[in-house]
Amino acid sequence: MELRNLNTFIRVADLHSFSRAAAELGYTQSTVTTQIQLLEQELGLPLFDRLGKRIALTPAGEILLEHARALVRGAENAKLAVQQPGPPRGKLRLGVFTSLCGGPLPQLLRRYHERYPQVDLEVQTGGWNQLARQLNAGGLDLVWLLGEGPVPGSWAQSCSGAHPLQLAAAPGSPWASPGPVPPARLSGMPFLFTEQGCPYRAVFENFCARQGLQPHIFLETDSTTAILKFALSGLGVALLPGFLLEGPQARGELVPLQVEGFAAVVPSRLFRHAAKWKTPAMEAFLALAGEV
Repeated sequence: MELRNLNTFIRVADLHSFSRAAAELGYTQSTVTTQIQLLEQELGLPLFDRLGKRIALTPAGEILLEHARALVRGAENAKLAVQQPGPPRGKLRLGVFTSLCGGPLPQLLRRYHERYPQVDLEVQTGGWNQLARQLNAGGLDLVWLLGEGPVPGSWAQSCSGAHPLQLAAAPGSPWASPGPVPPARLSGMPFLFTEQGCPYRAVFENFCARQGLQPHIFLETDSTTAILKFALSGLGVALLPGFLLEGPQARGELVPLQVEGFAAVVPSRLFRHAAKWKTPAMEAFLALAGEV
């Protein structure tokens, strides 16, 4: 089996489309179709069910996909391993939990680019499940995730951190308080939350459940920028990692709410796929991230 055909098969399977795979790989659709047909002829089994305009992997296709990923990844590792030594170069594909973009990440990326200008750095943001799928599929080299989540045995953790989780409101708003806030008062507050499934929102909701409370959600969004703007306007209480609130609190634009019994931190961890060879570009990023 040719690696080129296997790589095409992987992209078709991941994108669920011959045409989208062709566009991504720079092939014509007929070329992609031919490559898949060659694999099917070689194996003597169909790899995709053609369901009108939709396609789905057959049982044989599901089995081949796992082995194809390993073969393509092994070939890539072999190629990288024999490259001449020198300053890190090539491409580094980094996936990051969206909230981290408002924390230490931009400064870290600036320092990395200054040290290793020959590395073509690509950053993709998203939630835990989205980035995990990309790492497993080989579409990302490293993922930096916030919160707890399922960690496959095929992943390797490189470094980690912990970030306090905070509640904050605009000074002068009805919800700002100079002293400790009893949990019972939370039931009357409008909260500004990230989307359902966000790991640090789940921490606070679990705390409220233990208190027998159901928080009132005024805003639910995947944008931490929107949460900050609503909080600054006095529209509710923001729930965010502390690093996103440092600036507004230092300027006196937001004040922290100290809720009795609530003191939580959310972890952040940097992962790679254990089967993927660490390129010099990856090694350099891991070393710099470890310093931070």
